[in-house]
Amino acid sequence: MSAPAARTARVTVHDVAKRAGVAISTVSRVVNGAPRVNQDIRQRVEAAIAELGWTPSVAAQAMRGASTRMVGFIFSDVRNPMWASAVKGAEDVLSAHGYLLVVASSGGSSERELVLLELFQRRRADGLLFGVEEESHPDVAQRVRDASFPTVLLEREMALPIDAVGADHFTGVQHATRHLIGLGHRRIALVSGGRRNRVGRDRLAGLTKAHEDAGLPLDPELLRLDSFAPEYAYRETQLLLNLADPPTAIIAAGMHLLEGVLSAARGAGVSVPGELSLVCSNDTPLARMATPAISVIRYDSYALGTEAALLLLRRMQGEPASKARIQISTEFVMRDSCGIAPR
Repeated sequence: MSAPAARTARVTVHDVAKRAGVAISTVSRVVNGAPRVNQDIRQRVEAAIAELGWTPSVAAQAMRGASTRMVGFIFSDVRNPMWASAVKGAEDVLSAHGYLLVVASSGGSSERELVLLELFQRRRADGLLFGVEEESHPDVAQRVRDASFPTVLLEREMALPIDAVGADHFTGVQHATRHLIGLGHRRIALVSGGRRNRVGRDRLAGLTKAHEDAGLPLDPELLRLDSFAPEYAYRETQLLLNLADPPTAIIAAGMHLLEGVLSAARGAGVSVPGELSLVCSNDTPLARMATPAISVIRYDSYALGTEAALLLLRRMQGEPASKARIQISTEFVMRDSCGIAPR
């Protein structure tokens, strides 16, 4: 009796994508005749299909259908004006190219992000803009990796071959810290969130580099880096001001943190800038209208959205992701809240 023939592994869309060096979603767009696919990429996909002898499932093609002309946008905090401005920037670009932008807030919950990722997958989104809450969350990373659509991150970074757009927070905080050091400050606190994302890491790195360049030590007790909530800033500022050697300057690096820092300083009877210098990020009506007006690390959050949308359009048109990172420049705007360090 002869031995049974070896079973030949079925060629899948994953094999075709790997051979062509593109995303699975790109193979799908080529097979479904989607417009605006780069001709060179289309030829690579067609060559891979012919070489591997792959025949797409008729049922799967029917389920996929044509492009939905819909792009998802998941971000963490609907109350944050930065995200509202980024959404507007992305919407202006995508609507001009015939896409509908569908916006969803995760409320900072990774579990909610998983639900929304599954929803956009079922609704056959053509692409996703994503301000992920926890960059290293394994389930979220796996869901993004397996998605049939390309993803571009905003203000975040993941250990995946996907692109990102973010502000240059390193340079912004570095410039602000250098300015404070130049005014004689040696006890500069950083109140921020983001221990688990690129924004927080870059801000801390900017603070650290400015201290290193000036030959100054950085006291870890002055680092309060666990939340972007105003109530967190209020509590931590109270604790900072009650230290035996309190800070003479605070950088509140987060849209909602200034409210808490100002409230705590005023509650403690600490004058700005006489006893405490303040810098915040990003520019807000509160920063401009406070007395004194608050110096800010400013950047164009509308440009975050437009640049991310333009990058996503290229990926949806078939260009493979290259883990590119586009940075939006920051500027330090000096107002009246920073003064010479008290003796």
